[in-house]
Amino acid sequence: MAQGLPAVDPNQRLRELEAELDRSRAAHDEIRSKAANLAEETGRLRGDMVKAARAAQESEDLLSELEFQLDDLREREESRSEALKRRSQQMVGVLTALQRLAWRPTEALIAQPQSPADTVRSAILLRAAVPQIEQSAHDLRGEIDSVTRLRAEIGEQKKRIAATAARLEEEHERLKDMVDRKSQVQRATEEERRSAELRMRDLAAQAEDLRDLLARLEQERERRVAEAAAKAAAEKAAREAELAAQKAAHDAELAAQKAAREAELAAQKAEQQAAAEAKEREKAQARAAREAEIAAQAEAREKQLVAQKATEEAEQAAREAAATRLTRTGKPFSQMQGHLPFPARGRVVEAFGQVNDVGHQTKGISIQTRKGAQVIAPHDGQVVFAGPFRGYGLLLILEHSEGYHTLLAGMARVDSTVGQRLTAGEPVGVMGQDDAKPALYLELRHHGQPVNPLPWLMARNNKASG
Repeated sequence: MAQGLPAVDPNQRLRELEAELDRSRAAHDEIRSKAANLAEETGRLRGDMVKAARAAQESEDLLSELEFQLDDLREREESRSEALKRRSQQMVGVLTALQRLAWRPTEALIAQPQSPADTVRSAILLRAAVPQIEQSAHDLRGEIDSVTRLRAEIGEQKKRIAATAARLEEEHERLKDMVDRKSQVQRATEEERRSAELRMRDLAAQAEDLRDLLARLEQERERRVAEAAAKAAAEKAAREAELAAQKAAHDAELAAQKAAREAELAAQKAEQQAAAEAKEREKAQARAAREAEIAAQAEAREKQLVAQKATEEAEQAAREAAATRLTRTGKPFSQMQGHLPFPARGRVVEAFGQVNDVGHQTKGISIQTRKGAQVIAPHDGQVVFAGPFRGYGLLLILEHSEGYHTLLAGMARVDSTVGQRLTAGEPVGVMGQDDAKPALYLELRHHGQPVNPLPWLMARNNKASG
């Protein structure tokens, strides 16, 4: 006699499926929470880094101004010291004559070979010179006090410079710690960035000039977008095919089980007439449980797919919200003329279109900075190139909206990676410590053509900046 299928409690199976669905929802909520926390942490770090970079640049300006004032104090102190020296030498002869006259008694004046009238005249002249000598002595004391105050002020200025330099060093250290933290937060996408960086370096080796490089970077960006779209479409098609295959397999399994049960019931009908009704109830219960299980599994898979899609959308929305929240002005790049901050504090030493030492017209400007000066992004954008490039040394290219690109060169260290999105004011690197006069090269391009960047930068009235 063939054995019947084991009885399955539909209610128990449904409870298990509901518990599994609850666990899936909890996992989905945890993923969404982690994604939101990651986006919020990245946003806070960007804001802190922008503030720290601004504080470092303000300390650089203050340090340059203090050094300028110190040079002025030293020049004044040297001038006063020279004047004091000359006046001291002038008074030596007069004081010596008075001292000699005071040493001689009155009787000795009668015995001198000169006439009494000359003696009286000399005494009158010396007596008339005494008030002027006293005034000169008073002025001399004033000059000595002035020189003393200048030297004391120079000492205080040196202390202020030392304190400002120490504060600047602390800002640089704090900024470096923030860069390290941000690198840890973004380590999840490091492999894709490394791959993109390798592709960028390969493109740089193949590029003939900067225009060719920018064109290749645009082609590479379009290729990445097309690959991402194709990948998403392929994954979606694979998921749909997998769901269809699973449904077909379940339907076939149900049909086979139903046919087997009907054949078994037909074979057992003659000898199990008495238990036919009980067997029929068991089969109905088993069939209902199986159908409920299949329906619950299909619902669980559908909800899991919906949860994954919602997680991806939440992560994307969080990234876009963080980027939007940290945008400096929200204006397109074409409306930022006259509002872009200088990428580094200093004075312009080479203008746009100026003929350089090798006889070529410059396509950008050069800004002479302090040693170890902080460099920031002048506007929101995405890093499309970061690394050494021919005669530029370390080169950083930021892609903005409307076909604008910013090129920064001359840094000793670049703290940004290819594919990274930056906010206006976010630190991107530092200048060298070994160069006597470090200079940051800034170039602005629109659809590959050089544009004079000076009209786009904010006017600055500062002695240290020039």
